[in-house]
Amino acid sequence: MKTISILAALALPLAAATGPLKDKATALSAAHKDSTLFISAVVNIELTAGTNPAKKEEKKVEIIGTVLNKEGLMVAPLSTLDLAATMDGRTVNTPNGPITIAAKCDIKEIKILMPDGSEIDAKIALKDADLDLVFLKPDKKADNFTPIDTKNAAPMALLDDIIVLGRMGKELNREPMVVTGEIVAVIKKPRLFGKITSPATGMPVFNGEGKFLGIGINRLSSKNSTESGLTGTTVLLPAADIAESASQVK
Repeated sequence: MKTISILAALALPLAAATGPLKDKATALSAAHKDSTLFISAVVNIELTAGTNPAKKEEKKVEIIGTVLNKEGLMVAPLSTLDLAATMDGRTVNTPNGPITIAAKCDIKEIKILMPDGSEIDAKIALKDADLDLVFLKPDKKADNFTPIDTKNAAPMALLDDIIVLGRMGKELNREPMVVTGEIVAVIKKPRLFGKITSPATGMPVFNGEGKFLGIGINRLSSKNSTESGLTGTTVLLPAADIAESASQVK
C-alpha cells in the first residue's frame, strides 16, 4: 500500500530537536528503545474482482508494533497485517465500470522479532477494524518485554511537540530510532485523530513531556469510494481509544 507507507509520511518536513525536547527524546529512547518491535507473518490472500476468477497470493510481511505490557501484549495497525481487510468490499473503477472486490486472508506463522535476534511465536488476540488495530501476544507465557507506560498519558493538542519511537527496516538492521515533530492538525470528526509531521505507523507517540499520546494508524478512504485504488494517510490515534480497545483483550 504505497499511498500509506512510511515513505509518504517522510515527505512531511522534519526539524532537528534541540534543548528540552532533545533531552526528553534521548531519555525516552534509552528507556524504551525495545518497546517497538517488528512482527513477521505469512499472509495468504484471496481476491475476487467482480465476476473474475479468484486470485491467490502468499506474502511475508514485517510490521512494527508497540509493546503494551511486560507479558508481550502488542498493538499494531490492522491494515498493515490483515491486507484483505483493507480491500474487502471496496469498489474500484475499471475501464468496464466500477467493480466490487471480495477479499479474505489467512494469517499464519506470526512471530515477534526480539532485539537479540530471537523469534517468539505469537497469535492474534483481538482485531478492532473500526480503529485499525490488531492486538497480538506470545503463544507461551513471557515476562521479558519492555512496555511503554500507557498510564502516563495525555490528550493531544494542536502544535504539541511530539516524540516517536520506532525501528528502522531490515536493511538497516532493525535498529531503534527516535524522531521528533509536532501535531499539525487535530481532526474531530467522525473520530478524534491527530496529523503529525513524523512517520509513526505502528509506533508510539509521546508529547514533549514524555506522556503517551497514542500510536500511528492508517486512515483509509471509504470503501464506498470509487477511486482507482487505496488512498489514505497515517494519523495519530489517541491513547484513550487504544486503552479502551485493549481492555477487551482476553
